[in-house]
Amino acid sequence: MKISSLDKALQIIELLSKNPQGLSLSELNQKLGFPKSTIHHILSTFVPYDYVTQDPERKKYALGLRFLGISRTILDNMDIRRTSHDHIRKLHQECKEAVHLSILRNGLVTYIDKVQTEGRLSLATYIGFTTDPHAAAGGKILLSELSDKEVKEIYKNRSLIVYGKNTITNLSNLLEEIKNIRVQGYAIDNEEYYEGVRCVAAPIRAGGRIVAALSITGSIFSITMDRIQRELIPLVKKATEEISANLRW
Repeated sequence: MKISSLDKALQIIELLSKNPQGLSLSELNQKLGFPKSTIHHILSTFVPYDYVTQDPERKKYALGLRFLGISRTILDNMDIRRTSHDHIRKLHQECKEAVHLSILRNGLVTYIDKVQTEGRLSLATYIGFTTDPHAAAGGKILLSELSDKEVKEIYKNRSLIVYGKNTITNLSNLLEEIKNIRVQGYAIDNEEYYEGVRCVAAPIRAGGRIVAALSITGSIFSITMDRIQRELIPLVKKATEEISANLRW
């Protein structure tokens, strides 16, 4: 049984999380259809605890820093992140490219750790960044743990959004790609998510199951297809095997 006010509060939080620039009371009312008085009451409850803030000039509401503290606590207590972090830093030092650690939650990829050199290729990813799995190397690795039926269920009510010039937009093609990934043990994103960017990823396993993906991302000029095959696949697979061996799940 749902508690109506709690359900509405969670929908407001979810909507604000997708609109970091903030939303006004009227915009929240238009998007959710809840009475303005109900929305205002819920927001007024959150503001004193810093779960929600309001810009005094624009009159827009956004998530507060309290969520940042909570997310940091969650991340710091994730065994997979703690176990992986030193390996991620080592891999970054070896390849000199951005390295990401990601997991699959509710059909979406969430990045839970990242190491990137300042001044190199700038990526819009950050810890907590969430996106569709089909266009990212790490996402395809995570999908490869699922059955074809489970993958189809994820995309049952949503399309394969086009991100880069080579994004896979056909479900049958995606399933064929995942089938190959299961055999070869790695995935490549060749300008599928960002134009001008390539990525290679490998699975982290615990208890025989894929629980996370580790990926190396960089410019097509520094990450050539030859370098991927010759250097980066061995590096990322070595790192994931070491993490998997140390991971208690």
